[in-house]
Amino acid sequence: MTRSRPVTAFPTGAQSLALQASLLDGDLALRAWRELKVRVKPDEVGIGWITPLLMANLKQLAPNDPWVLENPHFLTLCELKGRSITAAAQTTLSVLREAEVETLALKGLALGAAVYASPGLRTISDLDILVRGKDLFRAMDALVASGLRAALKAPRQPADLRRNHAHVFGGARRHELSLDLHWHVLASARGDDDDETFWKESRPLLIGTAQTRALCLEDQLFHVLVHGVRWTRMAHVRWVADATMILRRTRRTFRVERFLEVARRFDAVTPVQEGLAFVFDLVGEGQELLEAARTLKPSGFSRRAFKARATSYEDRSVADRIALRMETALWARRAAKRS
Repeated sequence: MTRSRPVTAFPTGAQSLALQASLLDGDLALRAWRELKVRVKPDEVGIGWITPLLMANLKQLAPNDPWVLENPHFLTLCELKGRSITAAAQTTLSVLREAEVETLALKGLALGAAVYASPGLRTISDLDILVRGKDLFRAMDALVASGLRAALKAPRQPADLRRNHAHVFGGARRHELSLDLHWHVLASARGDDDDETFWKESRPLLIGTAQTRALCLEDQLFHVLVHGVRWTRMAHVRWVADATMILRRTRRTFRVERFLEVARRFDAVTPVQEGLAFVFDLVGEGQELLEAARTLKPSGFSRRAFKARATSYEDRSVADRIALRMETALWARRAAKRS
């Protein structure tokens, strides 16, 4: 019987075909699309997160394909949704700017504006915005005053900032996107000074008419891999597309040493190596970077913890669960030590 839920952090065979149909050119993309349609209906693969990319590629390569013809307005709707998301982000960023809080857009919000051809091609389910720890409480007050609603157990004092890395705010209305307000880039790096390297290397970014910042593209790729190559209940396909887009955009300008430095510093060698290997095997991007990353030596414990994190909750062994508890304790000790 086919399992309806993902069991690892890596795309299934059918999802991999969908990614190839979305990201490759010419006959390679069309061959993957034909094989995918033989296996399963596209709507049943669990690829909603990359459907805009898939449609955009097929509209160019196979404009008379039945699936393309049956959805003539799909990309227009994606474009309209992208504009709506940009407008919502612009409003939130403006609120924080008026409160004199410096911001940095994370994840899909930044990628849609900086890496993809159009924000509508990069689906997102919420807004992710980073602020400095010293500005967090002022930022939270400004957001609440604007009508957003903080979820339960919001941080209330500086010590709370080392126990987590982000907090959720609901929209003023039900249909509005939620906001993940971050004060750390990584859940695993919650020390007071852990984010300074990301801020220092960040770049200006415009979201609509709102000025903010974004991670430099080397740090963007690192964040995509660390955040993406882990198991969640949602089909995990976006990280592959994100990594591919960044690698293509930076072929001649990518700072390999910066990327390797961050992977070493934050003990993320294994997800970086595994993620880059998957992307290269699937779409042929990032070979030189993968070879450079393979010179890094991950610790045995980090490899063990990665295996556990990349496996579904239901399929984790007792050893997996112990490894993840140990890892969580290690993160907490590091945060306390660096405070």
